[in-house]
Amino acid sequence: MNKTNLNLFTMNQKNRIWFYPLIIMGLLLMLTNACNKEDDDPGNGEDELVGTPVIITGTVNSTDTEAVKVLAISSTDSYKVASITNNNFSIELDNGKPWGLIFLSGSDDPLGVVSFGNGIESLPLPFMISGTDTIDLQTITRSGSIFTPSYNPIGNEIVMTDEQLVATASMDDYLAALLKNPDVNGNGTIDVLEDKFFKLEVIYFIKPGRFHNSELTPTYSSYNLIEGYRLFLTVKDKSFPETVYFSGPAGSPLSNTPSEGIMEFDDHRVYNTSYLSNITDTTSYIPVGGVYSINIGGSTLTFNLPDQEYVKSNVVYPWPTLTLNGDGTMNKIDWVYQMPSGTTNTNLHSLMRGMQIQIEGSGNKCSSSNQSSDRLYDSPNLTPGAITHTLSCQNIMWGTGEPYPGWQHIDRVMMTYEDHYDASYVVMYERYYFERNY
Repeated sequence: MNKTNLNLFTMNQKNRIWFYPLIIMGLLLMLTNACNKEDDDPGNGEDELVGTPVIITGTVNSTDTEAVKVLAISSTDSYKVASITNNNFSIELDNGKPWGLIFLSGSDDPLGVVSFGNGIESLPLPFMISGTDTIDLQTITRSGSIFTPSYNPIGNEIVMTDEQLVATASMDDYLAALLKNPDVNGNGTIDVLEDKFFKLEVIYFIKPGRFHNSELTPTYSSYNLIEGYRLFLTVKDKSFPETVYFSGPAGSPLSNTPSEGIMEFDDHRVYNTSYLSNITDTTSYIPVGGVYSINIGGSTLTFNLPDQEYVKSNVVYPWPTLTLNGDGTMNKIDWVYQMPSGTTNTNLHSLMRGMQIQIEGSGNKCSSSNQSSDRLYDSPNLTPGAITHTLSCQNIMWGTGEPYPGWQHIDRVMMTYEDHYDASYVVMYERYYFERNY
């Protein structure tokens, strides 16, 4: 579900921000392939985040556990179903994304999820050892709504550092919340099995610093790293209202608050809240974890948004330095990756799916493919760990000196990405210069 053509966001009366990550294989584009049953035939119905096929097997006593099927749901919302035959199952997934496993009864009621300990309730397959093509969970037992495999692939076929284990345990709560409540609309049927889909996601807006005047490396600001966020509701259903109403737990600013915008596609809609921020606060502004309810056409969708405190210490912000051509146009951007604790040596593939550079301002546009009047440039997908990008168009003016009427210049550089569990991050470096009123 790539956020292509995603018209965001009035940040304030002066700055209008648009977010078009043509890169990050999450959200909207993926939804065109998600929410469809992926049969267990290799290569059938797979979405954009495709890795190497991996066979997951296990043994489940159907008499003791009541389980007759296993439902696998990925972090990109695609899913597969496999039957348990003679107490054994085999299901082919791909290692390009995490997957969660739900066991179902004969009437397709959810019985519980597979837990891998340490707060991890998904298979974080992007961490798999290269060349591994099979994971046998061996005997799986049930205790209430938790299914526990006798063989844990984490630490064996799936290898992570202690730091990555902690981060994954927090990030996978997004997927775990869906696994534990696969019937979001509460009608008694798992949503994906009736060709419906509902998902609540967060987009964070991060402002580590600003370009002052004509400086080509921003000046760091220690004010509030995460200035604000928006919530997005993705809906696949047979009918759609024009407005939905968001309500959050205690401490949330949302109380039967109408959606601010809607994006329409063939079989799904995306609704967003207004931009939620507190620019006078000196700490990062994040959504309150807890139960969110959304009124949609008289029905109520219920989501449990995980505690988001982990975001404050796990956000990645690429720190850019710009290089200009002799005529003042932009040539390239180099950067280092930083986290709140300092320059990161973390495996960036564990935190990011990819990155895109977006440039806004006034003057020459590199492409007319987007609808934002002030979007000058969208880079292609950049892999995690990339540290330089030369612009494919060399005609975008940085703009030096003080503003004047008709001045061609850059207002902001944005470096946007998603993590493996569909939280999105807009890292924004705005241009700060003396403004005159003409």
